[in-house]
Amino acid sequence: MRLSYTEIFRYSDILNPVSPTTLLLAGRLAQLGPEKTVLDLGSGKGFPSLLWASIFGVRVEGFDINENYVRYANSRAKMLNLTNRVEYSCRDVREPRPSRKYDVVAFLGLGMTHTYGSFSDAMKVFKDTLTEDGILMLAEVVWLVKPVSSKLLESLGQVDDSFVTKPEMQELLRQSEFKELGNFVSSKEDWEIYARPTYVALQEIIERESPLKDEAKKVLDRFRTENEIVGEHWDMVLWVARSQ
Repeated sequence: MRLSYTEIFRYSDILNPVSPTTLLLAGRLAQLGPEKTVLDLGSGKGFPSLLWASIFGVRVEGFDINENYVRYANSRAKMLNLTNRVEYSCRDVREPRPSRKYDVVAFLGLGMTHTYGSFSDAMKVFKDTLTEDGILMLAEVVWLVKPVSSKLLESLGQVDDSFVTKPEMQELLRQSEFKELGNFVSSKEDWEIYARPTYVALQEIIERESPLKDEAKKVLDRFRTENEIVGEHWDMVLWVARSQ
């Protein structure tokens, strides 16, 4: 894809359909506080972990491969006077290799199989970076019903139905020795808030007759399809689980 995520999410602070309300509820369930350290894998523009640092006082290290996002997140941390508690680095989340263990690992909406190749490989990375009884905060799209039609997969730009159902994810957590503490399903409004800025950015690319115009049209159609099927074919769920 020639169209970069920086262009698609030009006007977006939130890079997944997880609302501030959900992040606050999940933070309370995870018992976040000033004594806790959080590793934000795929930190994007830093919105979730900056909110946790602001509200709960946690210390945050964020890793993201996009240099523009890392600069933006660190600028936001400076603006919010959080540089003593928060730092973002340009690093590949597939091999984070942190120098220590963390009380909380957050992985919010990148897609585990897309990023790590398999659920088991993803869970190993999370386990290896968590303290013995650490907390995993994991946001992942789930299918409501499987199998998924090839027509729907094609409209979403998916080559397979690698996302699991909610019960399947709960079983995967159990098999990976995580105890689920709770989960939060993103609302239709959460998806609207997430998608709306991308519509504006993509429409601008189309209207200025950019060489990326045709690709922008396809991506825009994909975002609209994603939004339309929420609650009917899939959901985004944020899990809070404790390592056992």
